[in-house]
Amino acid sequence: MTNNSKPTPRLFNVRDAAAYLGTTVWFIRNLGWSDSLPVLKFGNRWLFDKADLDAYVDRMKTQSA
Repeated sequence: MTNNSKPTPRLFNVRDAAAYLGTTVWFIRNLGWSDSLPVLKFGNRWLFDKADLDAYVDRMKTQSA
């Protein structure tokens, strides 16, 4: 029996990072430009680590009083 499911990628391009977070491409670009989110730069490509995206979400969560 084979497993046909694809593994979840560790690195996302800008479009996939936006889809993962449910935001726009421009929001992700602004996070990268403002150093609010770490970016891996390979030539003219920006890649975002899934762990960094998850950590960003955790930082943005607010706690109710």
